[in-house]
Amino acid sequence: MTALPRVLALLLLLVGGWALAAIGPAGLARTADTPHETGLDLLAVLEDSSGKLGLAEVLALPPERWQPLAGQVLSFGESASVWWVRATLTNPDPSALRWILEVDWPHLDWLDVYIVAGGRVLETVRTGDQRPFASRPLDTLTFAIPLEIGAGETREIFLRLTTNNGLFAPVPLRLWVSKDFWSTVQRDNLWAGLYFGILLALLFHNLLLFQTTRDRNFVLYALYLGLLTLWGAGFLGYGFQFLWPNGVWWQNQASILRAALVCLTSTLFVMHFLETRRRMPALHGLLLILSGLVAGTMAVEVVGWFGLAVPTAKTSRVYGGLATLLYLVYLAAGMRALWLGVYKARYFVLAWSFPLLGVLIFSARNLADLMHQHPLAAHAFGFGTVLECLLLALALGDHYRWLRDDKLALEQRWHAEQAAYAARLEHEVAARTRELSAAVAQLDVALQVERRARDEQQAFLATVSHELRTPLAVIDTTLQNLARDAIKTADERTRRRYDRVLDASRRLSSLLTDQLDEGRFSLAGYALRPVSCDPAELLRDAAEAGRLMARGHRLQVEAADPREPLVCDPNLTRLALRSLADNAVKYTPPGTGVILRSQRTPDEVWLEVEDQGPGLDPDELIRIFEPHVRGRGSRAIPGSGMGLPLARRMIERQGGTLTATSVPGQGSVFRIALPATGSRPVEIGAEAVAEPVHGFER
Repeated sequence: MTALPRVLALLLLLVGGWALAAIGPAGLARTADTPHETGLDLLAVLEDSSGKLGLAEVLALPPERWQPLAGQVLSFGESASVWWVRATLTNPDPSALRWILEVDWPHLDWLDVYIVAGGRVLETVRTGDQRPFASRPLDTLTFAIPLEIGAGETREIFLRLTTNNGLFAPVPLRLWVSKDFWSTVQRDNLWAGLYFGILLALLFHNLLLFQTTRDRNFVLYALYLGLLTLWGAGFLGYGFQFLWPNGVWWQNQASILRAALVCLTSTLFVMHFLETRRRMPALHGLLLILSGLVAGTMAVEVVGWFGLAVPTAKTSRVYGGLATLLYLVYLAAGMRALWLGVYKARYFVLAWSFPLLGVLIFSARNLADLMHQHPLAAHAFGFGTVLECLLLALALGDHYRWLRDDKLALEQRWHAEQAAYAARLEHEVAARTRELSAAVAQLDVALQVERRARDEQQAFLATVSHELRTPLAVIDTTLQNLARDAIKTADERTRRRYDRVLDASRRLSSLLTDQLDEGRFSLAGYALRPVSCDPAELLRDAAEAGRLMARGHRLQVEAADPREPLVCDPNLTRLALRSLADNAVKYTPPGTGVILRSQRTPDEVWLEVEDQGPGLDPDELIRIFEPHVRGRGSRAIPGSGMGLPLARRMIERQGGTLTATSVPGQGSVFRIALPATGSRPVEIGAEAVAEPVHGFER
């Protein structure tokens, strides 16, 4: 409420200034020089409906063709005719006089002035809005024709008036003393400068507010002010005088376009400022309909630009009615917003009242000649728009204060929520810290238990290794002696049996020596020892291992001569191949074939074991390398299901891969692929720790 006294004071100041301009000495300048005081005698008007009469034909017409004209205002209304006006000017003084004849309608399309004395044309002036601004005799908004009449002389003035759209506004005629005319022009320019200065100041002010707040209300209002300034410059004639003096098309044919753009931008601002879509859907829809109709008048004018016949006078009247109706809907929307409790709408309602009042006063010029002579009517609409813009600026100021207060409230709430959140977070962190401390303590206990279990496992494995070596050495020695004796006494079959048992004993001894000692009880603790190996030798070793368990199986080695040996860890590779060969004879029918082959590609070396067994189903194939997973056909055969997972880990430890392919009923192929450039150690996950590298089974 504190802003209301300031608003009232501002309104009183503006209204008082307007009244002083209207009734003060400068305001009386237009009424001081009456026709009787200056000798101007408006005789008559003549309507030329054909538009083909020239000055000579007009001079030759009989006097009865002329109609007497009362007053100083030419009011032709809507007419497609050419109108002639005849006036007589006499200088009764003993000295020459200099006067200025003003045709006070800056938007008259064509104006031809003929100054005649004794039937002879002394001077001709051709000007109007359809001609460049430089065609005007004096650099003024209205059409001013300087006259110089000697002592006792008489001049006849003939005016020929034509419009492009057939619509004549009331045209006041005035005869001025030169000094008074220029004094009035200076005053009008001062008022115009104040008018446009206020609009531009408000425009830049709202652009700055938009830059600060990023609220679209400010930029929409700034756009409206910019277009209103452009329209005002054209409507008052200053645009034609200073901005586009040669832009005849922009001054005339685009007049409705400029005005319609003002209406459309003001409607956008109103809808956004009052939030009509959310608060008043019915009025929002009405605004959209009226805006569409206003856009339709623009389309009609655009059609007229291409030379098509368009009733532009009717279009102008339709636009004027739509614009007035839009202003009334603005007022209705503002009052509805007040009813809904939107405090900022109080300035809004007052703001749109002044343009409507200005339109009514400006339109009242058609009622009486006095209204044309009074500045109240001439400047009514401009003054109304200034008050409108100032009050809308106050409404936006309210909006800005609301935004600021809302922002402060949000900031305070945000700080309060931040403080509450920080306290809650501190409490949760403390509770979580306690939980983590308890979890860490439990983890330490679990790690200690796991560490003790691992130490016990290693001690157990070391004990088992030690206990196995002694009986294994006895078995190996005894077998060697029996094998030597069998050379002389036993038959060939017995000797082969001794050899097979001796090979198995040596294999077990090698496993104990190479893998089952301290520090080698898991793959994670195993250090790779890559060396140059012969793939054929590795395959033959795996074939010999498979023959120990073969039941009439035919094991065949197909190894091409390598261009260069394979670089790998022979222990891990040999163990993986032995596991694959053992599985090939263990899970396939007796008497079937097993092929062990090697192949070389530019990047890899393949070691494959192919059997002729029943094969694996697709669902078994995708899980065959998972721990403790065994095929459906192997359930009757002893095994733990850890052979293939451990074999894959041994190969992956060297940077290779172990894959399997199978066709049910046609056997399986297990392929070891190792890099051709040598082994590359790969970290083994925690699940591999303490996994033994012996006892391979599918």
